[in-house]
Amino acid sequence: AQSVGEREDGVASVSAPVRAASGKVVAAVSVSGPVERLSRQPARQHAPAVMAAAERLSQSLRRGAD
Repeated sequence: AQSVGEREDGVASVSAPVRAASGKVVAAVSVSGPVERLSRQPARQHAPAVMAAAERLSQSLRRGAD
């Protein structure tokens, strides 16, 4: 997900869910900062890294549930 000024003027963010072995969302990875630094379309540049980090955490939780 991305947000540009939705919660706070001048702030942009990108986030992705972290899921437990059950599939339930238990946390999130998020990057936020000034719109001037992240741009008005922050997902274009930052979503791949944020999603990869969330997936690595989700995989770690799944391994821990075994």
